[in-house]
Amino acid sequence: MSADQIHTETRDRVLYITINRVEKHNALSLAIIARLGRVFKDAAADQSLIAAVLRGAGEKTFAAGGDLRELANLRTEQEARQMALDAKDTFNAIRDFPVPVIAAMNGNAFGGGGELAVSCDFRVATSRARIGFVQGRLALATAWGGGPDLLDLVGRSRGLRLLTTCEMLEAHQALEIGLYDAVGAEGEDFNDTVEKFLEPMRKQAPQSMRAFKAVTNAHRRGETRAAMHEIETDMFVKTWIHDDHWEAAEKVLPSKKG
Repeated sequence: MSADQIHTETRDRVLYITINRVEKHNALSLAIIARLGRVFKDAAADQSLIAAVLRGAGEKTFAAGGDLRELANLRTEQEARQMALDAKDTFNAIRDFPVPVIAAMNGNAFGGGGELAVSCDFRVATSRARIGFVQGRLALATAWGGGPDLLDLVGRSRGLRLLTTCEMLEAHQALEIGLYDAVGAEGEDFNDTVEKFLEPMRKQAPQSMRAFKAVTNAHRRGETRAAMHEIETDMFVKTWIHDDHWEAAEKVLPSKKG
């Protein structure tokens, strides 16, 4: 893999990650998938982050799914299983990232690209960005955790319908069913769309964002309610004793003078 196929930049407490393989419609090679996993795992320790943004380069495609030419070399059951498990390890690093991850849908996402999009916490799209779970067109199934993610987002019946029809949804359709969280206006600069979505998050303290995401991750993993309550309490205590909380509290507490 060329070193420049994954770009990373941290700016104003946000990690920006770009898949830069425009000539291949940002298809996900095994090397790119592995590199994405390392990026998210390494960045997880950065306590200053409040969010991450994942996008594809160019204006046409967010991610075109797996690199079919490369994956065609995997023919045995063992090879197919190992590929799926390795990719799930990367996608789980995205799901488990300690602050929210936004899929910036600069263009279409189909097949494994759709799975990548729904592994993120939010999806912000251009008005022309379509999404489809088209694995069935190749007599395949979802492989990287996208099936369960899709069902969680849109419900069992609607999710099954999307999987069995291989329908490519227009941006407004994806927004209507909760698959997208925001869609930019026609002609709006997409960077502005993403930054507008990020704006409320930038007002949050990093430890608060980690607390919110920790409870969300526990819910996504199917943890028991008792376990989620325990995680919530632990994260609350960390935010309570943090200096940021007391600095904010001092601004609203009644003055002790007089």
